[in-house]
Parts: sequence; C-alpha cells; structure tokens
Amino acid sequence: MAEVKSAINLSLKHPEVFRDKAYVNGQWVEAKSGKRFDIIDPGSNRKFASCPDMAAEDVDEAVQAAQAAFQVYRTFTPRARADLLAKFDALIREHKDDLATILVYETGKPLVEAYGEIEYAASFTRWFTGEAERIQGTTFPAAIPGRRIFTIKQPIGVTAALVPWNFPIA
Repeated sequence: MAEVKSAINLSLKHPEVFRDKAYVNGQWVEAKSGKRFDIIDPGSNRKFASCPDMAAEDVDEAVQAAQAAFQVYRTFTPRARADLLAKFDALIREHKDDLATILVYETGKPLVEAYGEIEYAASFTRWFTGEAERIQGTTFPAAIPGRRIFTIKQPIGVTAALVPWNFPIA
C-alpha cells in the first residue's frame, strides 16, 4: 500500500487530503478484521489504493461515536451550524484540485467532469450553510377549535448515507 499511496500523493498539492482509513470517533482506523479491499483505477485498471473492509462488527462503535457527537451538535445554534458548514465548504473549495485528482483515480472520470462534480457538491454545502440559519418551524390553524398544528425543525439523529459509485462527491 505504501508505494501506491506515495504514487498518488506525488500528484497532490496537499497529500494529507488523501486518506485510506475509516474515520471513526475522531480517528482514522482500520477494520477490526484487518481486512482491506483494493480500489482500482478504471482508467488504467490498476490498483491505486486500498480501504478498510468495514463489516458488521465495525458498525456499533461508529454509530455510538456518531450518536455521542450528535448529542453535542444538536445543542449548537443555527449560526454555529452554519459556521461549520461554511468551513466545510471552504475546505472543499480550497482542496478542489486534489479532490478532483482523487476522483479521477477512483471513478475513471475525465478531470473536467471531476471538477464539475466537485462544484456541484460544493453548491450543496454553500446552499445548506445559508439554510442552517433560515431554519424555522410553522404554525397552522387546526380543524378543531382551541388547537394548533405546529412543526419544530431540529436535528433528530444519526443517519447513514449510501452514495452512488459514479457520483461519490455530490
């Protein structure tokens, strides 16, 4: 793995952007089994990296760590949430060249398409940075006198996201 990782890092402006481990509880970790799987560059049909092969035994720790982080995050003000998203957006934009390079290796996309996907993804972070502060509930009159129908928008918990193989950034 080291020689393959070094090869991709030579073409990155900031090699620390490329990670080949799972991020759990603030740390980069391997699968409990120690197993990894290869990532093949579709453009060359050669391995360019490998990743931990996370399995069922890795899930509980990750979900528990995410839930603990969520308990802190849910207390953040809308402004603080917006600030976090703005930092994330800035990091995406700052490292777009390296992210595009990694995306080319991972998916086989042409570089111009990789940049397009990163811009598309960053449009979401920019949008939701603003939405974080515009969050508000609503109140409606009910069909029964003396009652109200209302919504409160608030973070409700940990989620899992599955991303398409051909559009992983967005």
